[in-house]
Parts: sequence; structure tokens; C-alpha cells
Amino acid sequence: MSKNASDIKKHVHADRTIPHSDQVNVMPERRDLHFLPPADRIADWHKEGPNVTQFMNAMSLLFPAGERMFIDAVRSYRDQIPDPDLKKAATAFIGQEAMHSREHIEYNELMENAGLPAHKLDQFTWNLLDWVKNNTWKSMPLAATIALEHYTALMGDMLLRYPEMMKGSQEDFERMWRWHALEEVEHKAVAYDVYEKCIGRGPRNWAERTAAMGIATAIFWPVLISFYAQMAAADEKCRQQGWRGHLKLVNFTLGKPGFIRRMIPEWLSYFQYSFHPWQQNNADLLAELDELVDDAEAAYATHH
Repeated sequence: MSKNASDIKKHVHADRTIPHSDQVNVMPERRDLHFLPPADRIADWHKEGPNVTQFMNAMSLLFPAGERMFIDAVRSYRDQIPDPDLKKAATAFIGQEAMHSREHIEYNELMENAGLPAHKLDQFTWNLLDWVKNNTWKSMPLAATIALEHYTALMGDMLLRYPEMMKGSQEDFERMWRWHALEEVEHKAVAYDVYEKCIGRGPRNWAERTAAMGIATAIFWPVLISFYAQMAAADEKCRQQGWRGHLKLVNFTLGKPGFIRRMIPEWLSYFQYSFHPWQQNNADLLAELDELVDDAEAAYATHH
């Protein structure tokens, strides 16, 4: 059993809202897992049908470039981190994001091979984030990283807290998304802690991180919706569904289960002056990590 899973109970409190991160002590761990989801299911792997499938696929297209920005942003401050434990966590964060990127590149290649515009949309994301890295000051990519890490942690929390959102989907795709969700929760505070330790706290940094969240939000959702629209337009099954398929996605995201709707209160907490990611104490969700790792390794051994 991994140290994290065996230590979880020490760090979990009955109240999920805690005053400070010192009460949760989760050290991320780099895991070299492979998933090999089946190519013939790339356009209909989600139990809710092709439109929800293409929405999740569109999200996957954001990850390789996004995770490269996260890695570079944390790495650019790693030598300045004064706390050896946080430096170790930053190294694990970089390792986890590199594994996520590798697996999503393979996943995204399945879309391209199926005639979906994956390469075009992936290149757009790289160009956009390269512009951010090349045309803003050093701390801004890290501020953008902590904003987007808040999103990925909240989405991961939704996926894990409400397993019915994925249960019944093709098992290799479901397992890959659950692994990604678990590690996003596990390392959700690392970039934030690097920001606080290396750049500091105070009104100026609160203003920068909240402005970064505003900008990230204004870019993220239009890009994701545009990617989904282009993926759905290229997919025959989505075209056959017509407007009913789009309504099904709206219900999935905003109705019931409505995972985006359910994220809103926790998303708003980011704008509090005293915010810290572990104020949402969901470390209990990490208890399934060991079982998922065992399942993933067994499935890979069977497929490979």
C-alpha cells in the first residue's frame, strides 16, 4: 500500500472545510501507469452517449499543452522553494503532469485516427499557451497554473464524489479519467504552495491570482465549448443526435448530475483572500488510489 493511502485517515477530518493546509498532509507520488483505451470506442465510450463522449474528448485535447505550461511554471520556481518537503512535492507534481500528458497524447491520437480534428485543436492550445508564456511576466504562468489547477481539482472531485457520472462507461476510458482525477486532487495544492512560498502572500498576489482566475475562466470555457462543437460536428453519431444530443450534454453538465453546476460554490471560494486548496478537505477520496493502480496495471498487462 502506498504511503498516501495508508496515511489518509490521519489527515482527514469529519469537517471537509478546514482553516489551513497544515491539517492535511498529502505527498503526491509519481505513478508510471498506462491505459491503452480501445480505439474503436473513442467516439462513444461514455455511457451518456456520443455528445458527452465528445465533451470529455474535447477536455482531453486541452491537457498536453496545459500540463506542459503547469510543469514549466512550477519548474521555473523549484530552485527557490525553501521547504524541502514542498520541493519534493513539486518534483512529484512535475512527474505526475508528465505522465498525464503522455497518456492524453496517446488518447488524443485515437481521435485524430478516427477522423476527428484533434491535431488542429491541440495545436491551437499549444499556440495559445505559448503566447501566454512568452508574453507575460514570470509569475503569471504560475498564477494561471494555480487557477487552472483549481478547475482540474474541482472537476476531479466531482468525478470521484459522484461515481455515477462515469459508472457504466467503457472501463479503460473510465479508469484513465479516474486516475487523472485522483492525481489532480492529490497534488491540488502544490502549485499554490509554490506560489505562496516563492512569491508570497498579500494584496498584490491576491489580486494577481484572482485576475488570473478571471482571465483563465474567460478563455477556458469558450475554448472548451468551441472544441466540443468542432468535435461534435465531425462525429457522425453526434450529427445524428442533432439538438437532442446537445441538450443531453447541457443536462449532464448543468442539470442532473450537473457536475459543472455543482462546482460553482467551491470555484467561488478561490476568490477569498484566505483561500487554500485544502480548505476543501477531500483527501478521503484518495483512499481508492491503491486499488485503481492495481486495476490499471492488471488491465495493461492483459491488453499489452
